[in-house]
Amino acid sequence: MAHTDAASPPSRSALHMTSPSPSAPSIWVLTDDRPGNRTQALGVARALGWPFVEKKLAFNALQHGSPAALGATLDTLEDHARSEISPPWPDLVLAAGRRAVPVARHVRRATSGAARIVLIGRRTPAEEADLVIRCAYFRQAATPNLVEVTLPPTQVDGPTLARVRAEKPDPFASMPKPVCLLLVGGETGRHRFEPAFAERMAADVARAAAAAGASLAIVTSRRTGAGGVAALRRGAPFAALFEWKPDAVGNPYLSYLANADFMVVTGESESMLAEAAASGRPLTIYPLVARPASAILRIRSVIAKAATSRALSPVLGWIMTDGWISPRRDLADLHAMIEQRGWGRVFDGSLNVAPPARFDGDEVVAARVKALFAPA
Repeated sequence: MAHTDAASPPSRSALHMTSPSPSAPSIWVLTDDRPGNRTQALGVARALGWPFVEKKLAFNALQHGSPAALGATLDTLEDHARSEISPPWPDLVLAAGRRAVPVARHVRRATSGAARIVLIGRRTPAEEADLVIRCAYFRQAATPNLVEVTLPPTQVDGPTLARVRAEKPDPFASMPKPVCLLLVGGETGRHRFEPAFAERMAADVARAAAAAGASLAIVTSRRTGAGGVAALRRGAPFAALFEWKPDAVGNPYLSYLANADFMVVTGESESMLAEAAASGRPLTIYPLVARPASAILRIRSVIAKAATSRALSPVLGWIMTDGWISPRRDLADLHAMIEQRGWGRVFDGSLNVAPPARFDGDEVVAARVKALFAPA
């Protein structure tokens, strides 16, 4: 199986049609091989409802440079991807992730500043961008072009899932209803995912699902790993387990979201949390264990916190805005904000079965982007 943690290989540009409009601006969506970045950029495009072209970027070794130092360039791209960034130029560029920033700047320079640039993500510098979309839990110093959202943009919404239910087979058709879906991410640079934890989590969720009268389906990701999958099987031996495979044909991820009745999501993935919240199903967050912060991360956290103060924000806010220091990333803050918005709650031994509040984050983003093209 595959979902937003499944990488897509670089390929030629793809045209995506939504609701055609003769007055709609031309749009490029720059995407990379990181599924979270791709789904966020495409999520903004989906929310706009305008036709767009997806430009799939493939990078060479220069990709590791800082956006602030690289400037406007295509030098970070492989030759086949570089050939795709050519006239006719778009009116709007949507990009997620720091590696797409030099490419977006190149388009801006090639159009003499006419192309609007919208950047998405924690590590995308605000300099030269018309809008920067970031999650509010980063607690970024405010700038006029900053759009803060609780959760990142997503390709998931009610109409999309309704269409999937009508057109695709139900992967849980043989399971007793209701179905609790456990979406499992895995280890990150900031979070551990050890077999003992995975086994305990699966057992916890299995007990909670049984108490709620639900059967349990578990969907893994490319970050779960073979050891994690084996541990999940031990912890919940009677659950239906849908294992991610790198060579799987098709992507049933939306079918999982469309046909589940309750969601449990590991807490390290903003994109999976956003997709679950946007599904309209009751959401339970199961946080992973955070790694001890390194000295560099502690310094960054101090700078990020200080940048929100009135006295220090002009200097330290500029350091983060220009991309030299990333905003701090404390996912416990994000989980608390999700609870405050009524979209879900953190696991407390029981399954959240309360209908969530309406998910409206993508509407806010779309309105701000469309305002860039409003008549003066």
